[in-house]
Amino acid sequence: MLAHFGLPPGRPQPDSPEHPLPGSPERCLARWALQDARGGRWMLERLAPGQGTRRQELAGLLAELSRLDPALARVIPAYRPLPERPNNYVLTEDGGQWQLSPFVPGVPLPRPGYLDHTWRGEAVAAFLLALQTAGAQLSTLPTPPQEDLIAYRDGLFAAISRKAPELLPRLALYRAALAELPDWLASVPPALAHGDLHPLNIIWGESDIRCVIDWEFAGARHGLYDAAGCLGCAGFEHPSAFSRGFVLGLLKGLRQNGLTTAQVHLLPRLVLASRLGWLSEWLRKGDAEMLDMELDYLDILLGELDGLGRFWAKV
Repeated sequence: MLAHFGLPPGRPQPDSPEHPLPGSPERCLARWALQDARGGRWMLERLAPGQGTRRQELAGLLAELSRLDPALARVIPAYRPLPERPNNYVLTEDGGQWQLSPFVPGVPLPRPGYLDHTWRGEAVAAFLLALQTAGAQLSTLPTPPQEDLIAYRDGLFAAISRKAPELLPRLALYRAALAELPDWLASVPPALAHGDLHPLNIIWGESDIRCVIDWEFAGARHGLYDAAGCLGCAGFEHPSAFSRGFVLGLLKGLRQNGLTTAQVHLLPRLVLASRLGWLSEWLRKGDAEMLDMELDYLDILLGELDGLGRFWAKV
């Protein structure tokens, strides 16, 4: 497979603590860590049926972002093009479709210790600024694979009403709060978003971001989508995260680059909206323990919306 991408064949690298494969294994059929004969390290993915078109579009987006901003290029795992077709990033071979991207080693994220690391939050804010600045230079913003948040909200609650109606009383306040979602979104201009900016979707160095991975949900979103999602993930580690280093560093970086006071007050509500996807995930997997934790977390967020907005506005 390496030869098809213009590389000298090498050998597999075992998926081990020394050579961990980052990101979610659910986003392809299978994947392998490889080393070519020159010592270059790669991740080979076999795509699931139907993934090829979206992955080709995604690879083109990452290549264009890398071209627009050399600093951004250093943290984007751009897919390797096929040597005789430089704008083609998906190989059809051996009865399947394949993609190759750089294997980027990093330092494991200390959990929950990272919640006290201001520099990590500042690094995420700098990445978001670079991403949105580069995105603004694109002729058009790509369409993400999922429905917009309003349609996603409506579809999820319709599914809960059919399949798990016993949850509706527990979700009543959450559902009522999300009735204001159209008004929230109307006040935030669209921008290019990574789409799944969990701290675990970042490969970290000792003092910097080495790489941002798992771009499958990238596309046009409201301009606070990634920030809200990342803040929500930090808070799920422990609610005290909302007043600790990582979150405060992220907010400080965003404030220094134009985040308005009105948007800061809106952010806790968008964090609440960002949990729709996680609620759906736990329901889809039938993970009762994580679902219970999510419901408790939603109760905490609902009780702290206004207080968080006032507190974050002082950062």
